[in-house]
Amino acid sequence: MNNNINENEFLDWNSGFIAEESNFVLLPAGEYPFVVTNLERKIYDGNSDKIPNGAPYAEVTIEVNGNEGKTSVKERLYMMKKFQWKLTEFFTSIGQQVVIGQAFSPNWSTVVGSRGTAELEINSYMSQGQQRQNNRVKSFKKPATNQSTFTQQPQQNNSFQQQGGFQQPKQNNGFQPGAF
Repeated sequence: MNNNINENEFLDWNSGFIAEESNFVLLPAGEYPFVVTNLERKIYDGNSDKIPNGAPYAEVTIEVNGNEGKTSVKERLYMMKKFQWKLTEFFTSIGQQVVIGQAFSPNWSTVVGSRGTAELEINSYMSQGQQRQNNRVKSFKKPATNQSTFTQQPQQNNSFQQQGGFQQPKQNNGFQPGAF
């Protein structure tokens, strides 16, 4: 990929473009360290029996390095009670202190740049009549207790207020509402 241009820069219909090969890498199933490279707040508006329209979710992009190369995997973290287990799994994996059975207020402002470990699987699907594959997160793993790479976050105020469809802490604690 040509690093001299912004990836989001628009191309001109009449000027053409620079030919590039796909940089897609399919990693074998297994456990890999990752770093969170992006986080976006979104609202689901698809067609599913499991997820109702209007459900808020965080779409996290993780970068994973394997022997075959580097790939990015997107994962949806739905802000729904039935998916609290997955939110717990994710935040535990990136080193935020989660106590099972206790209220938890995630520090969203520290998610991008956080590191963890995930078990990836190979997902097979049909697209435009062709069989395709990609990587998908099977589970997020707990950090090793003796690993200094994973730092625990300070205890946060567990009182909540509803804001923009997501639960946010009432006290600032370094969190900036609207910044994710």
